[in-house]
Amino acid sequence: MRYRPILLMAVLTLLLSACSTSASEPAEIKLNEDSCTACNMGIADLESAAQLILKSGEPVLFDDIGCMTQYLQTEKPEYEAAFVHDYLSREWILFDDAAFIQNSNIDSPMSYGIAAFESLKKAEEYRKTHGGTVYSKDELLEADMKSFKGDGKNHSH
Repeated sequence: MRYRPILLMAVLTLLLSACSTSASEPAEIKLNEDSCTACNMGIADLESAAQLILKSGEPVLFDDIGCMTQYLQTEKPEYEAAFVHDYLSREWILFDDAAFIQNSNIDSPMSYGIAAFESLKKAEEYRKTHGGTVYSKDELLEADMKSFKGDGKNHSH
């Protein structure tokens, strides 16, 4: 009986340590110092930036959601978490939970024209007013990123 508090503390410590991982937070991006892993451009605009936190805990930084998407398609890295900025709130959100709109009128550093939204509902509301094509994360990962660049008129979905 006298070991019960020690046992409870040990179990609680194990549970808490399992929940706290550095990957649950986006890494800090140093503007105009850090570069995009995919295109090597300096990251000058935090609102368009995206990032992966690999299973090793290493952050992989991108200047454009399109660059990260293309990297995911070609490299297929195992990642702990992926983050993009919500187009409306400008806050970091989870890539895996986001909805996306591709529209050539959306300004992004590498001209992919992809914006992330925290919910499908908000993406649909934006699309009704501003146009574009709505994508889930899985649909975005299947899309031809090269077709998004430029005027965007040649993509089909």
